[in-house]
Amino acid sequence: DIITYTDVLRILEKVDPLQAADVASSYLERSMSNGEKMQVDRLGLQTLLLALSRSPKFDHAMMASIVWVWMENSDKVEHDVLDSSLCNLVLIAFSKTNDAKTAGEALSFLSKRISRYKEGDKTTIFPTVVGFSAALVSLGKANRIDDSLRLLEIMKFLSKDGVPNIKPDDGCYNSILSNLARSQAKNAAAQALTVVRRMKEDLGQISNSSLNSAINNCTRTPERRKGVEIAFQIFQLGRESQSFDTITFALMIRTCIKLTADDSARFKLVEPLFKLCAKNGLVGSMVMREIGPLKKRLIANDRLPKEWTINVGYRDR
Repeated sequence: DIITYTDVLRILEKVDPLQAADVASSYLERSMSNGEKMQVDRLGLQTLLLALSRSPKFDHAMMASIVWVWMENSDKVEHDVLDSSLCNLVLIAFSKTNDAKTAGEALSFLSKRISRYKEGDKTTIFPTVVGFSAALVSLGKANRIDDSLRLLEIMKFLSKDGVPNIKPDDGCYNSILSNLARSQAKNAAAQALTVVRRMKEDLGQISNSSLNSAINNCTRTPERRKGVEIAFQIFQLGRESQSFDTITFALMIRTCIKLTADDSARFKLVEPLFKLCAKNGLVGSMVMREIGPLKKRLIANDRLPKEWTINVGYRDR
């Protein structure tokens, strides 16, 4: 029965998450096909979906989606079992996979819910901002930035219309930016700039984590000069929000060194960055690693004045 399965899953998840997901998937597949009423409460379903959401396999994510839709439409299950927190787990399951079909399936799962709501079904169960952020992870990995921005607009519409816990926050934008680099897209830098501009427009500022994620996308562009230019545009937006830290400067220095052909050009770009970093007391260990061969030209007598490091956290010194 479900109690036995949930007890087994809790043990398996700690030692073999993939096997736990296989067990959950097998149980759900049999339950949907045997024609009898599914004997599962919210806690049992949560345990099953949690097991599926901790697997990197696309098939497990699809099972989470299939069982959710089946339970929504079946007369063999108690409908009050379903809620927003469980809906989140379906999208989290998709976010853990790297299959090329993942972004499309996650978006399809949400689109069906959105269409029903717009057609007048106000009982439609939506994920919270946590689930939407997970969907944005999948879209970011696939470099589907236009779809990501449209989804953010839909979230704002739903929030204004009274759907709770769905208003976009910093985590939504960072879900796109931090995963965009994994798409290995040639236009990742330009896409990152688009996202941070939208973030500034929507939230009024750019968070430190999102700023750093955006700059990190610039090091992978094949058009080196353009990559540096975009990095400085993103950096300027971060300065306007006062959201930079020692990692921000380290990433900017890394971008300039990696995307510039010779030491002379590198020094011209890095020197003003390093001076600004020192002025703000943010010369940490990562900054020191990134300046590399330029160190002797930037630091007289190889000694760091105390005021250059005063605002660096203990772990970054």
